[in-house]
Amino acid sequence: MSVSTVKSAIRLPPLPSLADLLRMLDLRARRQLSQNFLLEPRLLNKLAKAAKPLAGCHVLEIGCGPGGFTRELFREGAQRVVGVELDRRFQPCLENLQDCVRAADRDLETDCSHQREQDLSADWHSQQLPKIRLVGNLPFNISTPLLMTWLQDIAERRSVWQHGRVPLVLTFQKEFADRLLADTWTRSRGRPSILTQYLCEARRCFDISGRAFLPQAKVDVTVVRLVPLRQPLIPVPYPYVNKLVKHAFAFPNKSLVACMETLFPPDRCDLLIRLFAETGTQPQCTPRELSIAQFSDLCQAYHRMCQTEGSELFDFTYIGKEDLWRTRKSVQRKVLNGLTVNYFTVANIVNKTRLAQQANQSG
Repeated sequence: MSVSTVKSAIRLPPLPSLADLLRMLDLRARRQLSQNFLLEPRLLNKLAKAAKPLAGCHVLEIGCGPGGFTRELFREGAQRVVGVELDRRFQPCLENLQDCVRAADRDLETDCSHQREQDLSADWHSQQLPKIRLVGNLPFNISTPLLMTWLQDIAERRSVWQHGRVPLVLTFQKEFADRLLADTWTRSRGRPSILTQYLCEARRCFDISGRAFLPQAKVDVTVVRLVPLRQPLIPVPYPYVNKLVKHAFAFPNKSLVACMETLFPPDRCDLLIRLFAETGTQPQCTPRELSIAQFSDLCQAYHRMCQTEGSELFDFTYIGKEDLWRTRKSVQRKVLNGLTVNYFTVANIVNKTRLAQQANQSG
Protein backbone atom coordinates (compact mmCIF):
# COMPACT_ATOMS: atom_id res chain seq x y z
CA MET A 1 0.00 0.00 0.00
CA SER A 2 1.43 3.33 -1.02
CA VAL A 3 1.70 6.08 1.54
CA SER A 4 0.37 9.43 0.37
CA THR A 5 2.41 12.51 1.12
CA VAL A 6 0.66 15.15 3.17
CA LYS A 7 1.00 18.50 1.45
CA SER A 8 1.86 21.55 3.49
CA ALA A 9 0.85 25.16 3.05
CA ILE A 10 0.99 26.63 -0.45
CA ARG A 11 1.65 30.03 -1.94
CA LEU A 12 -1.25 31.11 -4.14
CA PRO A 13 -0.72 33.19 -7.29
CA PRO A 14 -1.30 36.92 -6.91
CA LEU A 15 -4.99 37.60 -6.42
CA PRO A 16 -6.94 40.86 -6.24
CA SER A 17 -7.84 41.93 -2.73
CA LEU A 18 -11.32 41.15 -1.47
CA ALA A 19 -12.22 44.84 -1.40
CA ASP A 20 -11.19 45.15 -5.07
CA LEU A 21 -13.20 42.07 -6.01
CA LEU A 22 -16.32 43.42 -4.35
CA ARG A 23 -15.79 46.77 -6.06
CA MET A 24 -15.19 45.26 -9.53
CA LEU A 25 -18.24 43.02 -9.34
CA ASP A 26 -20.33 45.70 -7.62
CA LEU A 27 -21.25 43.35 -4.77
CA ARG A 28 -22.88 44.66 -1.63
CA ALA A 29 -23.97 42.82 1.48
CA ARG A 30 -27.60 41.82 1.54
CA ARG A 31 -29.33 42.59 4.79
CA GLN A 32 -31.95 39.86 4.32
CA LEU A 33 -29.11 37.29 4.23
CA SER A 34 -27.46 38.81 7.32
CA GLN A 35 -24.21 39.28 5.38
CA ASN A 36 -21.16 40.94 6.93
CA PHE A 37 -17.88 40.51 5.07
CA LEU A 38 -14.58 40.03 6.89
CA LEU A 39 -11.95 41.49 4.54
CA GLU A 40 -8.80 41.93 6.64
CA PRO A 41 -6.23 39.24 5.64
CA ARG A 42 -4.65 39.17 9.10
CA LEU A 43 -7.92 38.24 10.79
CA LEU A 44 -8.83 35.75 8.08
CA ASN A 45 -5.47 34.03 8.51
CA LYS A 46 -5.95 33.97 12.29
CA LEU A 47 -9.36 32.40 11.74
CA ALA A 48 -7.86 29.70 9.49
CA LYS A 49 -5.12 28.95 12.02
CA ALA A 50 -7.81 28.28 14.66
CA ALA A 51 -8.78 25.18 12.61
CA LYS A 52 -5.22 23.77 12.51
CA PRO A 53 -3.80 21.30 11.80
CA LEU A 54 -5.10 21.58 8.23
CA ALA A 55 -2.35 19.79 6.28
CA GLY A 56 -4.01 17.25 4.00
CA CYS A 57 -7.49 17.95 5.41
CA HIS A 58 -10.79 18.26 3.60
CA VAL A 59 -12.70 21.29 4.84
CA LEU A 60 -16.43 22.00 4.68
CA GLU A 61 -16.85 25.78 4.73
CA ILE A 62 -20.27 27.26 5.42
CA GLY A 63 -20.78 30.67 3.85
CA CYS A 64 -17.80 31.18 1.52
CA GLY A 65 -18.79 34.68 0.42
CA PRO A 66 -16.11 36.18 -1.84
CA GLY A 67 -13.60 33.49 -0.79
CA GLY A 68 -11.35 35.36 1.64
CA PHE A 69 -11.47 32.69 4.34
CA THR A 70 -11.17 30.01 1.64
CA ARG A 71 -7.84 31.47 0.46
CA GLU A 72 -6.40 31.28 3.96
CA LEU A 73 -7.55 27.68 4.41
CA PHE A 74 -5.50 26.68 1.37
CA ARG A 75 -2.54 28.75 2.52
CA GLU A 76 -2.60 26.82 5.82
CA GLY A 77 -2.44 23.47 3.99
CA ALA A 78 -6.02 22.34 3.29
CA GLN A 79 -6.13 19.79 0.47
CA ARG A 80 -9.76 20.26 -0.52
CA VAL A 81 -12.41 22.81 0.40
CA VAL A 82 -16.12 22.22 -0.22
CA GLY A 83 -17.83 25.58 -0.04
CA VAL A 84 -21.51 26.13 0.73
CA GLU A 85 -22.74 29.52 -0.47
CA LEU A 86 -26.38 30.32 -1.24
CA ASP A 87 -25.68 33.71 -2.81
CA ARG A 88 -24.86 32.98 -6.45
CA ARG A 89 -23.41 36.47 -6.96
CA PHE A 90 -20.13 35.19 -5.52
CA GLN A 91 -19.77 32.43 -8.14
CA PRO A 92 -17.27 34.42 -10.29
CA CYS A 93 -15.05 35.04 -7.23
CA LEU A 94 -15.02 31.37 -6.32
CA GLU A 95 -14.42 30.24 -9.92
CA ASN A 96 -11.39 32.54 -10.13
CA LEU A 97 -10.03 31.10 -6.88
CA GLN A 98 -10.79 27.58 -8.13
CA ASP A 99 -8.52 28.05 -11.14
CA CYS A 100 -5.70 29.31 -8.92
CA VAL A 101 -5.80 26.43 -6.44
CA ARG A 102 -6.00 23.79 -9.16
CA ALA A 103 -2.65 25.00 -10.44
CA ALA A 104 -1.28 24.06 -7.00
CA ASP A 105 -2.91 20.59 -7.12
CA ARG A 106 -5.62 21.55 -4.64
CA ASP A 107 -9.38 21.36 -5.05
CA LEU A 108 -12.19 23.85 -4.43
CA GLU A 109 -15.77 22.73 -4.99
CA THR A 110 -19.13 24.36 -4.48
CA ASP A 111 -21.11 21.16 -5.06
CA CYS A 112 -21.47 19.01 -1.92
CA SER A 113 -22.90 16.07 -3.90
CA HIS A 114 -19.48 14.99 -5.21
CA GLN A 115 -18.15 12.05 -3.22
CA ARG A 116 -14.53 10.96 -2.88
CA GLU A 117 -13.22 7.47 -2.31
CA GLN A 118 -10.45 8.68 -0.03
CA ASP A 119 -10.98 7.55 3.56
CA LEU A 120 -10.53 10.45 5.99
CA SER A 121 -12.22 8.81 8.97
CA ALA A 122 -10.84 8.14 12.44
CA ASP A 123 -12.24 5.97 15.20
CA TRP A 124 -14.51 7.97 17.51
CA HIS A 125 -12.78 6.77 20.67
CA SER A 126 -9.24 7.34 19.40
CA GLN A 127 -7.24 10.41 20.26
CA GLN A 128 -6.65 11.13 16.58
CA LEU A 129 -9.11 13.43 14.81
CA PRO A 130 -10.34 12.71 11.26
CA LYS A 131 -8.89 14.67 8.33
CA ILE A 132 -12.08 16.69 8.08
CA ARG A 133 -12.92 20.15 9.40
CA LEU A 134 -16.15 22.14 9.50
CA VAL A 135 -15.62 25.90 9.51
CA GLY A 136 -17.63 28.99 8.80
CA ASN A 137 -18.07 32.71 9.26
CA LEU A 138 -21.77 32.17 9.91
CA PRO A 139 -24.52 34.71 9.22
CA PHE A 140 -25.93 35.76 12.57
CA ASN A 141 -29.52 34.84 11.71
CA ILE A 142 -28.78 31.14 11.10
CA SER A 143 -25.93 30.43 13.53
CA THR A 144 -28.14 29.23 16.40
CA PRO A 145 -30.39 26.79 14.46
CA LEU A 146 -27.37 25.47 12.58
CA LEU A 147 -25.47 24.77 15.79
CA MET A 148 -28.47 23.03 17.40
CA THR A 149 -28.78 20.80 14.33
CA TRP A 150 -25.06 19.99 14.36
CA LEU A 151 -25.11 19.16 18.08
CA GLN A 152 -27.83 16.58 17.47
CA ASP A 153 -25.80 15.19 14.57
CA ILE A 154 -22.77 14.91 16.87
CA ALA A 155 -24.82 13.14 19.54
CA GLU A 156 -26.18 10.66 16.99
CA ARG A 157 -22.90 10.44 15.02
CA ARG A 158 -24.42 11.19 11.66
CA SER A 159 -23.68 13.55 8.76
CA VAL A 160 -19.93 14.39 8.72
CA TRP A 161 -19.61 13.01 12.27
CA GLN A 162 -20.11 9.48 11.00
CA HIS A 163 -16.41 9.79 10.07
CA GLY A 164 -15.32 10.59 13.62
CA ARG A 165 -14.93 13.57 15.96
CA VAL A 166 -14.84 16.28 13.31
CA PRO A 167 -13.86 19.64 14.91
CA LEU A 168 -15.80 22.85 14.25
CA VAL A 169 -14.43 26.39 14.07
CA LEU A 170 -17.28 28.89 13.87
CA THR A 171 -18.03 32.56 14.41
CA PHE A 172 -20.89 33.67 16.65
CA GLN A 173 -22.14 36.90 18.12
CA LYS A 174 -20.12 37.47 21.26
CA GLU A 175 -23.22 37.35 23.45
CA PHE A 176 -24.22 33.93 22.07
CA ALA A 177 -20.64 32.65 22.38
CA ASP A 178 -20.69 33.69 26.04
CA ARG A 179 -23.80 31.54 26.46
CA LEU A 180 -22.08 28.54 24.86
CA LEU A 181 -19.11 28.81 27.21
CA ALA A 182 -20.97 29.96 30.35
CA ASP A 183 -20.10 28.27 33.62
CA THR A 184 -22.36 27.41 36.56
CA TRP A 185 -23.94 30.36 38.44
CA THR A 186 -23.45 32.83 35.56
CA ARG A 187 -26.31 34.77 34.01
CA SER A 188 -25.31 33.71 30.49
CA ARG A 189 -25.82 30.01 31.27
CA GLY A 190 -28.72 28.46 29.38
CA ARG A 191 -29.83 25.62 27.15
CA PRO A 192 -27.02 26.17 24.57
CA SER A 193 -24.45 25.96 27.39
CA ILE A 194 -25.59 22.51 28.54
CA LEU A 195 -26.12 21.01 25.08
CA THR A 196 -22.71 22.23 23.89
CA GLN A 197 -20.64 21.39 26.94
CA TYR A 198 -21.99 17.87 27.48
CA LEU A 199 -21.09 16.92 23.90
CA CYS A 200 -18.01 19.02 23.06
CA GLU A 201 -14.88 20.58 24.43
CA ALA A 202 -15.60 24.24 23.75
CA ARG A 203 -12.86 26.88 23.61
CA ARG A 204 -12.90 30.60 22.89
CA CYS A 205 -10.20 31.35 20.31
CA PHE A 206 -10.36 35.14 19.97
CA ASP A 207 -12.77 38.05 19.54
CA ILE A 208 -13.29 40.20 16.44
CA SER A 209 -14.54 43.75 16.70
CA GLY A 210 -17.70 44.53 14.78
CA ARG A 211 -15.79 47.40 13.13
CA ALA A 212 -13.70 44.83 11.21
CA PHE A 213 -16.69 43.80 9.08
CA LEU A 214 -18.19 45.35 5.97
CA PRO A 215 -20.79 46.66 6.57
CA GLN A 216 -19.82 47.33 10.15
CA ALA A 217 -21.56 44.91 12.52
CA LYS A 218 -23.40 46.31 15.51
CA VAL A 219 -22.03 43.56 17.76
CA ASP A 220 -18.63 41.96 18.31
CA VAL A 221 -17.92 38.42 17.13
CA THR A 222 -16.21 35.50 18.88
CA VAL A 223 -14.45 32.58 17.19
CA VAL A 224 -15.23 29.30 18.97
CA ARG A 225 -13.60 25.90 18.44
CA LEU A 226 -15.67 22.81 19.29
CA VAL A 227 -14.19 19.30 19.46
CA PRO A 228 -16.65 16.44 20.14
CA LEU A 229 -15.88 14.49 23.30
CA ARG A 230 -15.04 10.80 23.04
CA GLN A 231 -17.68 10.10 25.67
CA PRO A 232 -20.66 12.47 26.24
CA LEU A 233 -20.95 13.76 29.79
CA ILE A 234 -24.64 12.78 29.84
CA PRO A 235 -25.09 9.11 28.81
CA VAL A 236 -28.70 9.55 27.65
CA PRO A 237 -30.13 9.76 24.09
CA TYR A 238 -30.16 13.33 22.78
CA PRO A 239 -33.97 13.80 22.53
CA TYR A 240 -34.38 13.16 26.27
CA VAL A 241 -31.53 15.52 27.18
CA ASN A 242 -32.82 18.21 24.85
CA LYS A 243 -36.37 18.03 26.21
CA LEU A 244 -35.37 18.11 29.88
CA VAL A 245 -32.88 20.95 29.41
CA LYS A 246 -35.39 22.92 27.35
CA HIS A 247 -37.94 22.67 30.16
CA ALA A 248 -35.33 23.44 32.82
CA PHE A 249 -34.43 26.76 31.19
CA ALA A 250 -37.98 27.74 30.23
CA PHE A 251 -37.84 30.24 33.13
CA PRO A 252 -34.11 30.60 33.90
CA ASN A 253 -34.67 33.08 36.75
CA LYS A 254 -37.30 31.00 38.53
CA SER A 255 -37.01 27.92 40.72
CA LEU A 256 -36.42 24.57 39.10
CA VAL A 257 -39.78 23.21 40.24
CA ALA A 258 -41.55 26.05 38.40
CA CYS A 259 -39.76 25.00 35.21
CA MET A 260 -39.87 21.23 35.50
CA GLU A 261 -43.55 20.88 36.35
CA THR A 262 -44.43 21.15 32.64
CA LEU A 263 -42.28 18.10 31.95
CA PHE A 264 -44.98 15.82 33.40
CA PRO A 265 -48.80 15.69 33.17
CA PRO A 266 -50.45 17.83 35.87
CA ASP A 267 -51.99 14.74 37.50
CA ARG A 268 -48.59 13.04 37.91
CA CYS A 269 -46.96 15.15 40.60
CA ASP A 270 -45.55 11.93 42.00
CA LEU A 271 -43.16 11.70 39.04
CA LEU A 272 -41.79 15.18 39.68
CA ILE A 273 -41.35 14.37 43.37
CA ARG A 274 -39.56 11.18 42.37
CA LEU A 275 -37.31 13.07 39.93
CA PHE A 276 -36.06 15.46 42.63
CA ALA A 277 -35.81 12.74 45.29
CA GLU A 278 -33.82 10.26 43.20
CA THR A 279 -31.31 12.86 42.06
CA GLY A 280 -31.04 14.83 45.31
CA THR A 281 -31.72 18.06 43.43
CA GLN A 282 -33.03 21.05 45.38
CA PRO A 283 -36.37 22.02 43.74
CA GLN A 284 -36.06 25.68 44.74
CA CYS A 285 -32.68 26.33 43.09
CA THR A 286 -32.49 27.92 39.65
CA PRO A 287 -31.35 25.97 36.57
CA ARG A 288 -28.24 28.15 36.27
CA GLU A 289 -26.96 26.73 39.57
CA LEU A 290 -26.84 23.14 38.26
CA SER A 291 -23.63 21.58 36.94
CA ILE A 292 -23.39 19.21 33.98
CA ALA A 293 -23.13 16.31 36.44
CA GLN A 294 -26.41 17.34 38.10
CA PHE A 295 -28.12 17.64 34.73
CA SER A 296 -26.77 14.18 33.94
CA ASP A 297 -28.49 12.79 37.05
CA LEU A 298 -31.77 14.48 36.10
CA CYS A 299 -31.62 13.25 32.50
CA GLN A 300 -30.85 9.68 33.53
CA ALA A 301 -33.71 9.65 36.04
CA TYR A 302 -36.10 11.11 33.45
CA HIS A 303 -34.97 8.55 30.88
CA ARG A 304 -35.64 5.70 33.33
CA MET A 305 -39.12 7.07 34.02
CA CYS A 306 -39.91 7.24 30.30
CA GLN A 307 -38.80 3.64 29.92
CA THR A 308 -40.99 2.39 32.79
CA GLU A 309 -44.03 4.65 32.28
CA GLY A 310 -44.25 4.21 28.52
CA SER A 311 -43.85 6.47 25.48
CA GLU A 312 -46.81 8.64 26.53
CA LEU A 313 -44.66 10.29 29.17
CA PHE A 314 -42.01 11.45 26.70
CA ASP A 315 -44.68 12.48 24.16
CA PHE A 316 -46.49 14.66 26.69
CA THR A 317 -46.27 18.38 25.98
CA TYR A 318 -47.83 21.25 27.89
CA ILE A 319 -48.33 23.33 24.73
CA GLY A 320 -52.02 23.58 23.93
CA LYS A 321 -53.15 22.45 27.39
CA GLU A 322 -55.60 25.27 28.06
CA ASP A 323 -56.23 24.51 31.73
CA LEU A 324 -52.65 23.79 32.73
CA TRP A 325 -51.79 27.35 33.75
CA ARG A 326 -54.61 27.31 36.33
CA THR A 327 -53.06 24.35 38.10
CA ARG A 328 -49.42 25.49 38.09
CA LYS A 329 -49.37 26.90 41.62
CA SER A 330 -51.25 23.96 43.05
CA VAL A 331 -48.84 21.56 41.32
CA GLN A 332 -45.85 23.39 42.81
CA ARG A 333 -47.40 23.25 46.28
CA LYS A 334 -48.06 19.52 45.95
CA VAL A 335 -44.49 18.90 44.83
CA LEU A 336 -42.90 20.92 47.61
CA ASN A 337 -45.20 19.43 50.25
CA GLY A 338 -44.59 15.96 48.88
CA LEU A 339 -40.85 16.47 48.95
CA THR A 340 -40.88 17.56 52.59
CA VAL A 341 -42.65 14.32 53.50
CA ASN A 342 -41.22 11.87 51.00
CA TYR A 343 -37.82 13.25 50.05
CA PHE A 344 -35.67 11.50 52.63
CA THR A 345 -37.77 8.32 52.53
CA VAL A 346 -37.43 7.96 48.77
CA ALA A 347 -33.77 8.99 48.82
CA ASN A 348 -32.98 6.35 51.48
CA ILE A 349 -34.77 3.66 49.50
CA VAL A 350 -32.85 4.63 46.35
CA ASN A 351 -29.52 4.62 48.19
CA LYS A 352 -30.21 1.23 49.77
CA THR A 353 -31.15 -0.20 46.38
CA ARG A 354 -27.93 1.09 44.82
CA LEU A 355 -25.84 -0.32 47.67
CA ALA A 356 -27.54 -3.71 47.29
CA GLN A 357 -26.88 -3.69 43.53
CA GLN A 358 -23.22 -2.84 44.09
CA ALA A 359 -22.91 -5.60 46.69
CA ASN A 360 -24.44 -8.13 44.29
CA GLN A 361 -22.10 -7.05 41.50
CA SER A 362 -19.03 -7.28 43.74
CA GLY A 363 -20.16 -10.63 45.13
